[in-house]
Amino acid sequence: MKWLISFLMVYSSLLSDVIAVASDGESLKSNISSQASRCNYYIFIDERGKILEIIQNPHKDVKGGASSKLVEMLKSKKASNIIASDFGEKLTISLEDNGIKYTFYKGNIKKYIQSELIKTKK
Repeated sequence: MKWLISFLMVYSSLLSDVIAVASDGESLKSNISSQASRCNYYIFIDERGKILEIIQNPHKDVKGGASSKLVEMLKSKKASNIIASDFGEKLTISLEDNGIKYTFYKGNIKKYIQSELIKTKK
């Protein structure tokens, strides 16, 4: 029975949109970061705002290529959108080239979920 529940959880996450949020902290109470490629954490959520995964940014301190490393990570996580309060030009071009949407939002992650995600599902 446990394997069935695990399978259903994994299967349902594959069918849902994965949204990456560039975050200053490791919770939904944190603010959305102004540094999409060099933020402290990425919080991956589904289209309902449910947390799928929280990871510390492994590319935060790289000397160069943080944007391309971010795009590769987003592709590997099957993210369809990234939320940040600012994006560099190189990053936006790379996101567009890879079919990943990007959304500008300044403020608290939880408020974003409540105001933007929930209203689109009504």
